[in-house]
Amino acid sequence: MKGIGVDIIDLERLDVENLNFVKHILTEKEYLIFVNMKSQKRQREFLGGRFAGKEAYMKANHIGIGDISFHDIEILNDKSGAPYLHDSHAHISISHENKYAIAFVVVEK
Repeated sequence: MKGIGVDIIDLERLDVENLNFVKHILTEKEYLIFVNMKSQKRQREFLGGRFAGKEAYMKANHIGIGDISFHDIEILNDKSGAPYLHDSHAHISISHENKYAIAFVVVEK
């Protein structure tokens, strides 16, 4: 195993109406999913999960925030709805509860 990372975020801190901020965090594909969500609550959970997932991925790879862009990390969902990273050596789990989102990443090599 190369590393593990975990991150938690308070969803109430996320300004989902600030599209510059949202676009800073999400890749193009992630953004398309975000804008098509039916409610602001779901958008906040999605954005928070992606933010926490990308932070956890950086921690698992021992990468600092300035060393990689959020756009270099993409988290999509497979047919069953499970999130996955575009890194065949990484595994991710994302959870939401009330006002928090948490992500856990394991990187194997």
